[in-house]
This record gives sequence, C-alpha cells and structure tokens, in this order.
Amino acid sequence: MSIFRTTVGIVAGYLVFALASMFLVGPVMVQEGPIMVVLALTALGVIGLVGGVLAAAISGTHSRLACFILAGVVLLATLANLLLRLGSEPDWYKVGTLLLTGPAIVLVGLRRSHPSAKT
Repeated sequence: MSIFRTTVGIVAGYLVFALASMFLVGPVMVQEGPIMVVLALTALGVIGLVGGVLAAAISGTHSRLACFILAGVVLLATLANLLLRLGSEPDWYKVGTLLLTGPAIVLVGLRRSHPSAKT
C-alpha cells in the first residue's frame, strides 16, 4: 500500500507543478520586464514547495523518497523542454524552473524527514 501512496503522491505533486506552470506561462509570455521575471521566479519556488508538500503528505512514510523522485521528474521534464525546445516559454523561465522548483521540492523532502519535523 505504501508504494501506491508514494506513486499517487508523486503524480499529484507533478500535476500541481504542471498545471501551475501552464497557468503561469501565459502571463509570462504576455508581460515582459523585471517585475514579471521576479514574480514568475517567486511563483516557481512556491510551486515547488506546494508540490513537494503535497507529494510528501500523500506518500506518508516515504515522503523523502517521493520528493526526491518528484524533483527528478520535474528536472528531467524541464531539461527535455529546454534542450528540445518543446515549450513556448522563454529560456529564462525554463532555467528558473531548473534552479528553483526542483530544489524547493528537495528542501521539502529533507525538511519532512528531519527528526524535528512533524509527520
């Protein structure tokens, strides 16, 4: 049962990332400027945190594993998007995803597995 919960946690965390990123791309493409860049990068970090918390909460005892796998999936998908030019978003957005979202997910996993963290 824990493998199922871990898998559901990873999928749910990725869906949060994918859906939130899709809704964020439109405003990023329309508006340009330093304020939009800062807001988009902040949102990417928050998306990572929320996706990681969701994956960790659903996966239960394997929260760290779920967060690490989720971060790996996000990083691989973003790298493929960047290298193969699959998406229409700007390159800085893709690099921001690499630098902020994956590490935010890992941070949640490390925090959730910390002895002082409440599970």
